[in-house]
Amino acid sequence: MVALSLLSVSSCDNIYDDLSEIPSNNDKENCYTNVDATSYTTWVYLNFADGSQTSLPYDNTADIPADWTIALHRYDIKTNSGSAFRTGYTSLDEVKTAAKTGTFPMPDASEFTRDEPSKITIDMSHMMDGYIDYADANINNVIGKWLNVDTSSMPPDYAMDSNVYLVRTKSDNVYAIRFTGYSNPYQSNTKGYISFEYDRIK
Repeated sequence: MVALSLLSVSSCDNIYDDLSEIPSNNDKENCYTNVDATSYTTWVYLNFADGSQTSLPYDNTADIPADWTIALHRYDIKTNSGSAFRTGYTSLDEVKTAAKTGTFPMPDASEFTRDEPSKITIDMSHMMDGYIDYADANINNVIGKWLNVDTSSMPPDYAMDSNVYLVRTKSDNVYAIRFTGYSNPYQSNTKGYISFEYDRIK
């Protein structure tokens, strides 16, 4: 069960002429739109360097690509031996400009947070019976705050953080990321489709 795609379709703002063509994956440079992270049993590995994505079962570690930047499991996010930082900016262009002009000094590596051991949900089918199945996983708790899902009432309340995040890779490159969506407007707003724009700033 391995799916690899490298697509170029339309724009980054979810506005399309033909609504029968549901946008997905990396639809233009520095932008992923409606990445299908709906499965609780799958990690989607994204490589910012070439815009590719690979979907694998959560317990398949043998086929993980050598090069990937972040991976999505529903709204959970992990890095490839990297770390994350939440900026005070809400515009990707502002971060890019500030980084170039030096008005936004790059945070020290010690200010970035690495992935930590945690649990991910892999089976919700027994929720009405009072239990949920989990699996061990490393996730990043800083960039993982991009979406808050409040389940204290039904249906859950979703609140997306507008701030730009930084991801420092294991090779010391830094990408700025701003999330733009968590559902697919072309599939009745089905939750678990992740959209974001990104750019390398270091």
